[in-house]
Amino acid sequence: MAGLDRGGHLTGTTRVSLNHRAFGVHRPPHVRPLALHAKAESHTEGVRPRLQQRADLCERQLSSLDVSTTGTGEPGLGGNILPHARPRRRLKVAVDVDEGRFLHSLNQFCLEEHGREYQVSDYFLYDFAKVWKCSQEASNVMVHNFFKSHHFSAGIQPIPGALESLKRLQPFAELVVVTSRQHVIQEPTLDWVETHFPQVFSSVHFGNHYALEGASLSKVEMCRGAGAQVLVDDNPRYAEECAEEGLHVLLFDWEGGYPWASTPAGPSHPRITRVHDWAGVERELHALSRRLAQEE
Repeated sequence: MAGLDRGGHLTGTTRVSLNHRAFGVHRPPHVRPLALHAKAESHTEGVRPRLQQRADLCERQLSSLDVSTTGTGEPGLGGNILPHARPRRRLKVAVDVDEGRFLHSLNQFCLEEHGREYQVSDYFLYDFAKVWKCSQEASNVMVHNFFKSHHFSAGIQPIPGALESLKRLQPFAELVVVTSRQHVIQEPTLDWVETHFPQVFSSVHFGNHYALEGASLSKVEMCRGAGAQVLVDDNPRYAEECAEEGLHVLLFDWEGGYPWASTPAGPSHPRITRVHDWAGVERELHALSRRLAQEE
């Protein structure tokens, strides 16, 4: 919009490095890459000292206050901390980066390279083979050709308001990326995250779905590996799978314009909440954070 040692955690500016083709775990955007290793191990070298000091300071500050009890009643939005505020743990929130703006570029590629015209409204399912009425193999090849085109390399614009909301969420939430994107576009994706969301995410996890080669990880597996409690995603199938595994899910349907996320039949799982913009994501995460704190 930011998996680890299969049960480990990555916070602040520390990273865990794994075999990328098996697990798709990569550097935090604000840390330059270290060598990838088949065996998981924690690293702190290569971290900029000032960033590490600042992260440590933030952790100490956050451990001493409850950001949900500001004078405005909304965490991170100003006001004074009440004297009786009690400390609470930060949420760990997994965020998908593959939203509707990706489709705008992909549709332009389909039109210019293949003479096929599609609109975002045509995607009743986030399943390109079904929308394009072709085989899964043909769909995979077309998408990988898109990755090689200027339509992809020119950059995909993020959803308006995403950066501002994510920055405001940082005081009480650790943010990670979980994406179904393939290993072949891991570097462009990391560069994109680093450009549009500098120092926002602590790690990026690749699922390698519909890839021409290599193993894949489900969203559930990526969220488990990252230790996430919440998923923000626009895919109803992923939302249901993660909700069934105990995660809270915010199903993102930007301005009600994502047909694949607007299905009237569901999902209707009690752990799934629909949101239509990033302001809605903020509100729901604030409410969830307070509710979980009360249950502790």
